[in-house]
Amino acid sequence: MRIIHIIPSAFEYFNDIRSQAFKLLGGLHKLGVETEAFTLQYNQPSKSMKAEVTEDSSSVHNYAGNINLDNLAEHFSGFDIAHLHCPFLGMARKIIDWKKLHPNFPLVVTYYRDVRFEDIFSIFIKLYNAYYLPKIFTLASVVVCYNFESFRKTAGLRSLHDKSSLAILDEIELGEEGESLKPTELVAAKTLAVYNSILRA
Repeated sequence: MRIIHIIPSAFEYFNDIRSQAFKLLGGLHKLGVETEAFTLQYNQPSKSMKAEVTEDSSSVHNYAGNINLDNLAEHFSGFDIAHLHCPFLGMARKIIDWKKLHPNFPLVVTYYRDVRFEDIFSIFIKLYNAYYLPKIFTLASVVVCYNFESFRKTAGLRSLHDKSSLAILDEIELGEEGESLKPTELVAAKTLAVYNSILRA
């Protein structure tokens, strides 16, 4: 199984999401899932950012950094699933256009939290997500959240029109094999269960 991850990294607004996403990639790698990633940002990744990515997931097969996404189909060819981590900034229109042209290509969207108010620019990011997330959620094969109680307090729930497309990680049962896993490995195993359910459908 090959998964390409689209991870937000514009300026410093998404550091926690980027860190969680790359830890997920590390956990998926341990389970035998081939993962590649690129980040949505507005310049090449700095040395410190590359160091953070290495610390969070030294097992990422390919960290592309900032790439030209004029032809998403070209970048996504050879992968089984695209996984978008939200909220984010940049490339929403291209992702939507790509998904409309490739309706059978699975798109998984994980929603972590609402955009935090930090400055005037964060208001723009909040409006950007308010406009694009309902469209992306509608096109997604599955929208993933970690915990429903947290998710229902966010704009993510208001953006999700089809509640049947929601996968709640803390409600996915793995049986006895999940009991001995560390938290990051458990999240990866439950995410893998989501991927498998999509590919079996």
